[in-house]
Amino acid sequence: MTLLEVRDLVKHFPIGGSRRRVQAVNGISFSIERGQTVALVGESGSGKTTVGRCLLGLVPPTSGTILFEGKPVGGSFNVRSPGLRGRMQMVFQEPAECLNPRNRVADILAEPLIYVGMPRADRDRRVVEVAEQIGLHPAMLEKLPSELSAGLQQRVGIGRAIITRPDLVVFDEPTSALDPTARAEIVELLQKLQAELGTAYLFISHDLSTVRFLSDRVIVLYLGSIVEDGPAERLFAEPSHPYSLGLLASVLLPHPSLKTETRLALAGEIPSPIDLPPGCPLAGRCPFVEERCRTAFPPRIAIDGGHDVFCVNHQRVTALGGTTDNAARFQKIVARVLDPARA
Repeated sequence: MTLLEVRDLVKHFPIGGSRRRVQAVNGISFSIERGQTVALVGESGSGKTTVGRCLLGLVPPTSGTILFEGKPVGGSFNVRSPGLRGRMQMVFQEPAECLNPRNRVADILAEPLIYVGMPRADRDRRVVEVAEQIGLHPAMLEKLPSELSAGLQQRVGIGRAIITRPDLVVFDEPTSALDPTARAEIVELLQKLQAELGTAYLFISHDLSTVRFLSDRVIVLYLGSIVEDGPAERLFAEPSHPYSLGLLASVLLPHPSLKTETRLALAGEIPSPIDLPPGCPLAGRCPFVEERCRTAFPPRIAIDGGHDVFCVNHQRVTALGGTTDNAARFQKIVARVLDPARA
């Protein structure tokens, strides 16, 4: 069942008093099913975080429609309204910066429950319950965020997000500020919580190893546009857009015996999001570019099995980078990054 649907979402940021705008998100559409993990990937500046903030009403979209359980989000039905309050939450990238340094951990966890109107006695019980779920010792509830490690701070951020039992949690680079051990622990925690709660995740990240490990579906963004969308296993095994193949080729492998099989050079500079060229945004860097790519944005092409790509030369890309060895290679990468002892 579809939980969230996004239709033609656009977000442009005006620059001062001029008519120029930063074109952060340019008409993207996707959906998230109940209990599903959808990853949003792309390099810095691709618009991933802006998408997540638009979904939660932290920044208003320029245009487009966001549907939650089929009902348009906006106006009287927003993240602060009784109908949505507590059902959509977010975990931020920097745990130390998103926790109030003057509040105890117990107060930080309880704060969302105040907004949903839970009585004090029930709040206290729920805080203890969630602390156990996220692996916090009861004594830590009396500590300040500065007394915790980055990994424990992120656990608090996750606990604050799930304490209202939301239907959807948006994770904005939740592991990028953590060391490898803490990252592996957080990934394991997210899997456990999703299995227990059935919560849907929008996982925003450029860490492709973690994305491959966690996600059911992957959406690839480039300069605010979706260029490929498909099941995680299929997309990693048979990337069909030049940008997707370039992203996979850029992953640093954690062992000398693991060799990158395909190197796709995306030459040239990334266009400015203030002055995007017509046509495909990758046209100026793509080795497969044709003249038609420079004049019109490629149509959505359905490959199979829910795997869609916006590239007229997707067959040439798949032939270059899509092999079953890719899937096996990434399984090894994921195992060694997340749990070197078992790899």
